[in-house]
Amino acid sequence: MNKYYALLIIGGISFGTASIFIKLSNMTPAALAFFRFFIAGLILSAFSHVSPRKIIKYSSFGLLLALHMITFIISVYTTTIIDATVLVSTSPFFVILLSRFTAFKNTRKEIIASIIGFIGVILVNFPLTLGYLVGNIIAIISAFLIAVYTTFLSKVNEDSLTLTSSIFLSSSIFTFPLLFIQGLGQVDLTSILSLLGLIFLPTLIGHTSIIVSSGKVKPQHIEIIGLLEPVTASILAFFIFNQIPSLYQIIGASLIILAVIYVVK
Repeated sequence: MNKYYALLIIGGISFGTASIFIKLSNMTPAALAFFRFFIAGLILSAFSHVSPRKIIKYSSFGLLLALHMITFIISVYTTTIIDATVLVSTSPFFVILLSRFTAFKNTRKEIIASIIGFIGVILVNFPLTLGYLVGNIIAIISAFLIAVYTTFLSKVNEDSLTLTSSIFLSSSIFTFPLLFIQGLGQVDLTSILSLLGLIFLPTLIGHTSIIVSSGKVKPQHIEIIGLLEPVTASILAFFIFNQIPSLYQIIGASLIILAVIYVVK
């Protein structure tokens, strides 16, 4: 297996912890977004050649990632986790629509894999709940933002660690002003542990895997492999919240894994 696909699979699995950490935390969306990117950026900067010039150069990606993260966290807070997960998982379809702007054109294989994967996401979260309209719309916006981010990131030629730390630090700069509006929220032990989980798993492992693999793997494939997120979330819910998976969840998870295997092979 291509090492970049292996890295993306690990990253996709790590994304499954994000919604759980967010739900457990009592901090505001702005605080979670700022601290996860600022601390992760500082950690990676020790191993890269990040500079103020690089941060400014890649600030457009930092802005997209910041907006995606803020909208995703808000959607988790304002609608059900099920709705937020399903709607954010529409990102592969947006990538397919945006692929005309890159050298990575769609094939029938990617379209089929996207459809199979999304059907799997729906089944994992079946039966769907209506949720709240505003939160659902925000989740779709979040999916579009990460699709734009992934699509155009594939055109960047830069050292992976430098690019990652630059994007993370610029994202923290864009989210910092929101702290004055939303504040920190409730900072307790659970919130701190949840924040650390967000930093080390879906951020340092998950988002870094996307940046490192960009340009080496089609953006369509990156987003399809990212559909491993709801599978992981369902497995964690079983162990953490004792939620026994239904037949729909088992079938849906199998379809998602099938879609990932399809694009990897």
